[in-house]
Amino acid sequence: MKKVVVLFLTFMLCTVFMYATSTSGSQVKKQDKNVHNYRIMLPKINVDIKISPVEIIELPDVGDRYFDLDEDSGSEDVIPADDLYAIWDNLKVNPYKIPSDSVLISDSVHIDLSGFKYPLAKHHRVTSEFGPRRYRFHHGIDLKVYKGDSILSAMDGMVRIAKRVGAYGNLIVIRHNNGLESFYGHLSKILVKQDQTVKAGDLIGLGGSTGRSTGTHLHFELRYLGQCVNPRDLVDFDSLCVKNDTVLLTHQNFDYRKSALAKSISSGRIWTVRSGDSLSLIAKRTRTSVRHLCYMNGITTKTIIRPGRKLLY
Repeated sequence: MKKVVVLFLTFMLCTVFMYATSTSGSQVKKQDKNVHNYRIMLPKINVDIKISPVEIIELPDVGDRYFDLDEDSGSEDVIPADDLYAIWDNLKVNPYKIPSDSVLISDSVHIDLSGFKYPLAKHHRVTSEFGPRRYRFHHGIDLKVYKGDSILSAMDGMVRIAKRVGAYGNLIVIRHNNGLESFYGHLSKILVKQDQTVKAGDLIGLGGSTGRSTGTHLHFELRYLGQCVNPRDLVDFDSLCVKNDTVLLTHQNFDYRKSALAKSISSGRIWTVRSGDSLSLIAKRTRTSVRHLCYMNGITTKTIIRPGRKLLY
């Protein structure tokens, strides 16, 4: 009997002990989730700490400009007319997309041409003028060259485009400090690289007939903020020099886009002559006049128009 009592008491004590242990453990775990105790041993040493104020440097607002942040670049690598364009793009020929009537912020702008050099080492002749040509607008002047002739930079600047570009063939575009960009198209070879700084008269390429070209020539083009300027407004192609060291650009230099012929070309108003067509019949169908058709296409009322010919209206 005593043995039974002893076993029962032992069992009860074990049960009570196990319950107390599990309860205290769960409480500790719950407490650990909310309480974090840290013991940090610090040496008894006095340390003086000096904190200097941080100097805040304000960066200029450059918008969407593209820069080559080369630490070794000097002042000679500064992008020309960067404050005017606010963008440097090596991919697109005209990344600016500024309408011709918005190019000039004021009524006029002075362009410094004092450092101009003729783009050919040897002049031959002008083979095509600036303006409407066939069924498209010719945005530059074509100068006769032979394959391999030296092509020179017209002014100091930096090469923005130096690659093959569609109808231009091998093309070089140079931006100049005066805000102009000069184009050199149909080259047989390009001798400069993009982002390269050049001086007026430097050799940049060789004459050729690449792209949409019917013979070796240099397509020479001048633009201001992406809009073409007639090179004859600035350059005297008879004396091979600029008309004045400083030229005043006004809205009149961009009025060519407002002409009836330019609008007709840009809008695609082209009539393909069919069998049995006459000028009077075409004028009636296009709701214009025979006189207007003659003016737009450089013909007379006696000109024979054959089927397949395209006429601007």
